[in-house]
Amino acid sequence: MRKQSSYPGLVTASPLVGLPEFSHLGWGHWFTLRDLEFATNRFAAENVLGEGGYGVVYKGRLINGTEVAVKKIFFAQYYRGQAEKEFRVEVEAIGHVRHKNLVRLLGYCIEGVHRILVYEYMNNGNLEQWLHGAMRHRGILTWEARMKVLLGTAKALAYLHEAIEPKVVHRDIKSSNILIDDEFNSKVSDFGLAKLLGAGESHITTRVMGTFGYVAPEYANTGLLNEKSDIYSYGVLLLEAVTGRDPVDYGRPANEVSLLLSTIRLSSVSRNKVRAALFFSNDLTILGGVVYGYRSTLWSGLR
Repeated sequence: MRKQSSYPGLVTASPLVGLPEFSHLGWGHWFTLRDLEFATNRFAAENVLGEGGYGVVYKGRLINGTEVAVKKIFFAQYYRGQAEKEFRVEVEAIGHVRHKNLVRLLGYCIEGVHRILVYEYMNNGNLEQWLHGAMRHRGILTWEARMKVLLGTAKALAYLHEAIEPKVVHRDIKSSNILIDDEFNSKVSDFGLAKLLGAGESHITTRVMGTFGYVAPEYANTGLLNEKSDIYSYGVLLLEAVTGRDPVDYGRPANEVSLLLSTIRLSSVSRNKVRAALFFSNDLTILGGVVYGYRSTLWSGLR
């Protein structure tokens, strides 16, 4: 059974007020397929928010007016085993947890071959969209907003790694999985690859999964996974937010394709070149301090 602590940042408010109370798994709300077809206009293409390897996420509106994100997991014959696994992993990983920097899983649908998860809806995109994509037309993220997003993400990881048992290793920390609200509070999402690490377990051996550019090299090389893999991914995320660069960019010269390796080289160049790389802010003194701090962290981790 999962141990729940009185860790700062827990939230309890429910967006399901006014809906009938049904639960088949002992928590959350059980939705019928008809409920979710109504909410998403029969999973209409215009309601698609995004698509991953094992499912599509739709925007929906419940009968009580609450906006939600509805993740419909692919369940074709050749996906069935992985689809069932992803559904169960997400339910086990975050079905019972509550933290202001974790996207909240509200409920689910298990009906025939359908496996559907219902999350709270975040209406301000994700960090990847703000740094590189669809949200950039709304302006460049301020330094304060970036730091708020990064701090919230760090708090979520601290909660997953330290405040609950078994601890949760997310295994796919990246900018597109960091959702943002109107106040630029961040919420970690997409736990389909997550693993649980029980008390006394220093690591587990598992198939290497994740996103290229964010995966910790020791995990990629050995398959040994623990929470430190998430911390490595968070370090890459931090660099991405600070520089505005993709972790891997094949449009750059060969020696600049990897953001991490470029940063290691950057540590040996002049302060003026460091400032030039941090293009998005006028407060170069603060940014220079961040780079110095990250360089120190980076080298201590590599030693």
